[in-house]
Amino acid sequence: MKKNSYSTITVFLISILLSGISTYAGYPNLDNETDLVEIVVEITNTNTHDIGVLIDNHYDIYSISSDKIHIVVTSNQQLQNLYNLGLKPSRIYSSIAEMEEWILDPQILETFHDYASMTAELQNIASLYPSISKLYDLGESVQGRSIWGLKITDNPNVEEVEPEVRICGLHHGNELMSAELPLLLAWHLVQNYSSDQQIQDLVDNREIWIIPMVNPDGREANPNPTRYNANGVDLNRDYGYMWDAWNSPGPFSQPETQCIRNHALENNFILSLSYHTSGDIVNYIWNYKQERVPDDDVVEHLSLLYGSYNGYWVTDGYEWYQTRGDTNDFSYGCRGDIDWTIEVQNNNIPQAWDLNRDAMIDIISAADMGLSGVVTDSTTDEPLEATIWVEEVFWPCFTDPYKGDYHRVLFPGTYTVHFQANGYQEKVSTITVDDDGTVLDIALDPYGDVYAYQVTWCNFYDPYNYPNNFQNNPTEATSALGPPDNYFASLGVGGEIVLDFGQAYSDLPDAPDIMVVEGDDTDDGYSAYGALQWDGPWTFLGDGMGTTEFDLADVSLDSVRFIKIIDDDDGSAYEDNPGFDLDAVKFYTPAETPNLPPMQPQRPSGPAEGKVGETYLYSSSSYDPEGSQIWFMWDWGDGEFSDWLGPYESNETIAVSHTWDEKGDYDIRVKCKDSANAESNWSEPFAISMPKVISNSVYQWLSLLVERVLRVAELFHQFLTTVLQ
Repeated sequence: MKKNSYSTITVFLISILLSGISTYAGYPNLDNETDLVEIVVEITNTNTHDIGVLIDNHYDIYSISSDKIHIVVTSNQQLQNLYNLGLKPSRIYSSIAEMEEWILDPQILETFHDYASMTAELQNIASLYPSISKLYDLGESVQGRSIWGLKITDNPNVEEVEPEVRICGLHHGNELMSAELPLLLAWHLVQNYSSDQQIQDLVDNREIWIIPMVNPDGREANPNPTRYNANGVDLNRDYGYMWDAWNSPGPFSQPETQCIRNHALENNFILSLSYHTSGDIVNYIWNYKQERVPDDDVVEHLSLLYGSYNGYWVTDGYEWYQTRGDTNDFSYGCRGDIDWTIEVQNNNIPQAWDLNRDAMIDIISAADMGLSGVVTDSTTDEPLEATIWVEEVFWPCFTDPYKGDYHRVLFPGTYTVHFQANGYQEKVSTITVDDDGTVLDIALDPYGDVYAYQVTWCNFYDPYNYPNNFQNNPTEATSALGPPDNYFASLGVGGEIVLDFGQAYSDLPDAPDIMVVEGDDTDDGYSAYGALQWDGPWTFLGDGMGTTEFDLADVSLDSVRFIKIIDDDDGSAYEDNPGFDLDAVKFYTPAETPNLPPMQPQRPSGPAEGKVGETYLYSSSSYDPEGSQIWFMWDWGDGEFSDWLGPYESNETIAVSHTWDEKGDYDIRVKCKDSANAESNWSEPFAISMPKVISNSVYQWLSLLVERVLRVAELFHQFLTTVLQ
C-alpha cells in the first residue's frame, strides 16, 4: 500500500472521529444536504432576545413555556442556522408524531379524524339534521381537497338578519385537536337543539359557521401530518393584515387563506375562534404589536370569560410571541371581527372538550351584545353594504352584503355612531345601548361621495428588531377609510396598502377620477396602482407627492375597484409616523350628481342643567361632502332661532351661547347649510332643564315674613321668661 493511501485512510478516520465528537457534543452532522422531513428541537433558558432572534429569522415556534421553546425544523439549513445564531438547540424528537406519541401508540392518532372521516361526519350531520344545518364546499386546497364549512342555524337555506360566528380549526395540519373541537361543537349543537333551551336559542338566533380543517393537505401529508400546506407555507402567516413575508410568498398567496378571506367577505362575522395546539392559552388581538385594539375592554372581558372555564393563560398575542399575517389580525383588521387563537392540548380529546365546550357556547352567546340593526336605501328599502363607526370605540364594522344587517359588540353606554355607505349621505346618531342590546335601523339618502371602503391587505414597515412594536407609528390601516378626517395611516418607509372601493367605478370623461389625500402637513411621496381584482394585475396610475389626483384615462383604464399605495421608500424610518400618511382615497362621482347638503350635525353638547337668566355655551360640528363652507342655525327650544351663523370650515367645531328667560325643559337642535343653500336635517335634540327660580319680589316678601316670625318668637320667649319668674 502506498504512503499516500495510508494518509487518505488516516484523514478519513479522523473525519469520522471528528464527526462523532461533533454529534456527541450536541452538534448535528450536516454534511448530508437532504432536507429533514420535520424534527422538533428544544432551546432552554430562553429570554426575550432569543424569542426575537427566532421571530426575526422566521422560525416556527411549536410551543413556549417559561424556560424553553420547542421549534419545528424542516431542513438541515434551518438547524445549522440555529447554531450559527448561538441558540444551542437540542434535537428532542424526530417528528411531531413522536413528540405527541402517535408513533408509540398508533391508536392515539386513530382517535383523531383524518380528512375522509371528518368529511363523512360533516356530511352525516347535514343529512341527519337538514332543518338546522347545511354543508358548503368553500373552496379547494392546493391538492384539490374541499374545505368544508358547516352552517348551523334554524333556517340554513335562508339568509337571515342575525349575528354570525365562525369556528375554525387545523390551520396547521399536525395540530390534530384543533379539528376535533369544532367538530364536537357541531355535534353538540345539533344533538341538543331539541332538548336544551340555551342551545335552541343560539341556533335560532345565530348563524354559526364551523370549518374544522382549513389545511386538509397538511393533515393528509405522508408519512405524518405537517404544519404546512402542500406548498410548504404556514397558512397562519399568509393572511394579509400586516403580512411580512414570514414563510409566505405574498399576502393571501395560498388557496386555503383565499378561501377563508372570500368567506369572510361574504359573511358579516362578529366573533370568531381559531383553534391551535399545543398549549393552554386564550390569545387575543393584536398579534403584530403590543398596542391594544380600540375594542380592548370588550375583548379582554370575553377573553377572561373564556379562560374562566379552563384556567388557560389569557394574553394578547404579542405578549406571548409576535406573529404577522395571522388569522386573528386579518379578521379584526380587515373585517372588524373579534377573533381569538385558542391553544389547546394535542391529546385526550374528552378532556380538551370538557375544558372548552362551555367557553365556546358563551362566545357564541355574546355575539348579540351591543348595537345592531339594518342599513337600507331610503328610496328603495334595499339593503346596503355600509360601514358603522363608533366614535368612542373607533373601529369599523360592516353590514352583511346580502341583508344589510350589522352587529357591533359594545358594553352598555351612550355612543356617537356614524353610518356610511358609498354613494350615500352619512348619518350620525347618538345611541344608548342597554344591557339587553339596542336595535337601530338606519335608512341612508342617496347621492354621496365614494371613498375607500375596506382594507384588503397592508404591510407597514417597522425598522426595529424584536420586540418590534411599531414604536414610532401608532396609526391604524383603517384610518385610510372613509372621508378625510385627520386620522391617517402612516405606511412606514417602503410600506404598502391595498384598499377596496367595494365595487368597480368607471372613468369620468375629461376629468380626474381618483384623489389620494395626504393626512398631515408634510407632503410625502408614493406610487399609486389600480386594479379590478384584489391581487391585480396592477396598472401604474402615477407617482404622487402629498394630495394628488389621478385620471384613469391617462393610463387607458376603464374602471377600478382596488387601489394600491406604496411609499416611495424615502426619508427616515425612525421618525414619528414615517412614510406616506394616507388619510383617504376618493373616487369622483359624475359631474351631474346634484350638490349634496352637509351631513346631519352632531347632537349639541354642553350643560344639561342651568338657571334662568344665565348664559350657556353649546357646540356642534358637521361635514360637507364637497368640502364647502358651512352655516349653522340653532333652535333653542324656547321659540327662538338663531340667524344663519358662519361661514365655518367643513368639520370645524363651533360654539354658540344662549340665555333662557323662563323655567322649563328645552330641546336644543342645530342644522346647517352649504354655500349652495343645500340644508341638512336637524340634529338629534339635546335636552336642558331650567329649574324653577324664585323671583326677587317673592324672595323679599319671604325674607320679611321670616324676619317677623323670628321677632314674634323672640317676644314670646321674653313673655314666658317674665311670667315664670
